[in-house]
Amino acid sequence: MELTNRLKRIKQRLYDEEFTNPGIWYFKDKTILTSEEIIKEPLVVRKAMAYEYIAKNLPVYIKEDELIVGNPNQNSVGFGMILPNYATEEELKTAKSYSLDINSLWGHHPPDWNKVITKGLKGIIAEIYEAMELERSKTEPERNVLDEYRAMIISLNAVIYFAHRHADVALRDSMNEKDPARKIELYKIHNICQRVPEYPAATYYEALQSYWFTYCIINSGGEFVPLANGDQFLYPFYKRDLEEKRFEKEMAIDLTGSFLAKCNEKIILDTRLSEVHTTFGVFSQGVVPEIKSNSEETGGYETGGYDQRTLKWCEEEDINSDANYNYGQSGNDWLMNLIVGGQDKDGNDSTNELSYLIIDLMSEMQLLMPTLSVRIHNNSPEEFLDKIAEVLLKGKGEPAIYFDNNIIPGLLDIGIPLEEARSYSNDGCWEVLIPGKSYFSLAHVQNLQCLEWVLTRGESLLRNNFKEGLDTGEPTQFKDWEEFYQAYLKQVKAKIDFHCSKRLENLGMSSMIAPDPLMSALMDDCIKKGRDMTQDGCRYIFHIILITGLANTVDSLAVIKKLVYEEKSVAIRDLIHAIRNNWQGYERLRARVINQVPKFGNDDDYVDEIAVRLMKDFENRVDEWRCKQDKVIYPSGIGTFENYAILGRGIGASPDGRLAKDALAPNYSPFFGRDFQGPTAVLKSVTKPELLNYYCGCPLDISINAGDFAGEVGLQRLKALINTFGELGGQILTVGCNSIKELKDAKENPEKHKNLMVRMGGLSAYFIAMPPAQQDNIIRKYEKGAN
Repeated sequence: MELTNRLKRIKQRLYDEEFTNPGIWYFKDKTILTSEEIIKEPLVVRKAMAYEYIAKNLPVYIKEDELIVGNPNQNSVGFGMILPNYATEEELKTAKSYSLDINSLWGHHPPDWNKVITKGLKGIIAEIYEAMELERSKTEPERNVLDEYRAMIISLNAVIYFAHRHADVALRDSMNEKDPARKIELYKIHNICQRVPEYPAATYYEALQSYWFTYCIINSGGEFVPLANGDQFLYPFYKRDLEEKRFEKEMAIDLTGSFLAKCNEKIILDTRLSEVHTTFGVFSQGVVPEIKSNSEETGGYETGGYDQRTLKWCEEEDINSDANYNYGQSGNDWLMNLIVGGQDKDGNDSTNELSYLIIDLMSEMQLLMPTLSVRIHNNSPEEFLDKIAEVLLKGKGEPAIYFDNNIIPGLLDIGIPLEEARSYSNDGCWEVLIPGKSYFSLAHVQNLQCLEWVLTRGESLLRNNFKEGLDTGEPTQFKDWEEFYQAYLKQVKAKIDFHCSKRLENLGMSSMIAPDPLMSALMDDCIKKGRDMTQDGCRYIFHIILITGLANTVDSLAVIKKLVYEEKSVAIRDLIHAIRNNWQGYERLRARVINQVPKFGNDDDYVDEIAVRLMKDFENRVDEWRCKQDKVIYPSGIGTFENYAILGRGIGASPDGRLAKDALAPNYSPFFGRDFQGPTAVLKSVTKPELLNYYCGCPLDISINAGDFAGEVGLQRLKALINTFGELGGQILTVGCNSIKELKDAKENPEKHKNLMVRMGGLSAYFIAMPPAQQDNIIRKYEKGAN
């Protein structure tokens, strides 16, 4: 599609101005604790007052050409967040002992955007007052419930106040504007900001603005949340306005493009210019003090977490240093996923004109955010599949593709009602959630690290032989493959048990310091229960347990099974020596390991059956935890997200020939350069296991060279791959399509490739914004035709 003149100007502003500006981080060293009266308020009410402070103090200004207004703070996944402080020193000290602080927000969970738009915040406030009166009428009303309701009301009113500030500025700017057309636009913005999100949206324009204002305050409050199924709940407004001729098609395009542009204004291409504000508490679920260790969920070698992500760029250090290796990796990420297509609650195809428009605009404007996904099913229009393939071949790595026919049955299997299952969306990466009803967290089980522990009796190869795993016995004494595999499984089960039990133990813990009354007001059941979402207020609490490093683990197990126990051509002692020495002095053995032992992703039953067994054993253990309690839903998943490089940074050399500190295979994909038989063989390998219990996510990331999929033949070939994956039972597929030549040139001449995007496991990234070491990882993927 051809961009309108307005959108061309906005796109130019994004690339020439916004993307070069690191922005201002507001609220440094600010506090709302300015009086004894405020300090005496309950913590949850003070958190609401922090939202109020944000809404009153974020700068309000309207940019040239924009139709959707509002500018959130600079907060991002990679660089952390700044919030005005609302906690006392004693509260902060207590929380710190549990590895929590005011930034211990988990984001990921999509709120009920449709409720915001169709009911308006005043309507939600009325709902809260009604629930409050019910509580007050009780013989012994619960004070904490009443405090939660009051906090919700304060938070929602803060969003309304933020909108009204924009109405005032728009009116002022309209009076000062010389251009007659822009004067009318600004006055319209004034009228819209006076109405939404306070009241239900009456037009498509109002729906978009209501959506964005609410997002601005949620994001500025530290929650990184997705945009959910935007095309579904926006389309009725879009359709009615076109039919009733409230605007022409060009205006619809301008409005949609203006909204999407707002999602990108915080992007910075040179991430070295950005500030870092991540604290130990970001994404922390909390850890009971007596069980703290370097394996806790708040960071460390198992998660690619706080201590590995947030070191400041050091110009004087090598690009591969710990400080620079991963710098800025998620700096341009706000977990802002938008998913289009799919089905409605009755099972009818919900793909609509807006679905196509969003895909086209994301592609033509070359936008990074929101991370774009699509849902397809047996009755998806052929034109929709054409559009998906066409856009993927342009090289953005998006949209990610979700297969309803293979995901919805998994949701039904755990008891999610059919109408809710059909309404699924995703979180900010790729995990499947029910919008407005889900509270989400995750844990990585480093399967390759577990295998290392079997070979080292629980010690780390990279951390001075620190004892981390179980001592499963002297590896040279295992009498056969089955005994070895059981030792490996024992390590894995121990980590699953640790993470599942810990989640039950720390459930609700973050509410001691980081409740979220605003998000809670936008989640089903929180108002009804009078509970914050951090206190099990949401209908569904998901804690996904992830197989991490699957392909490397499976390939390594195949080496041990074949060479050590079946052929008996390699002594396990020699294999251990090889990995302890990072394969130095064992080059011939490494070449044999890489070239002569079957590898996952090549439709070879020898190694694929190991994956089938591993995944079944893993999901069975996780399912035991789901079935023996009713607080938490524990889905199994397979994932690294964009962190496959940093997650491998903490693991020594492995029996599959991988070198120490090398990246892991991303998500549910073969290791770099090991998918010798091409993408069709990959599809067959990854769909041999039964994936029903992996409904929450096991994405396959494939990378194809642009030259191999050129023209109409290439388009049809890609469509065939997509359809085959769905027919074989695959759940989520991402396709990166780039030119090796362009990637290499972009590394040498970044100024020529500002809009070059690549897929990174859970999101896409501008290639020139990535650290050099990570750029090399991406080039490796394409040089070897790998995933």
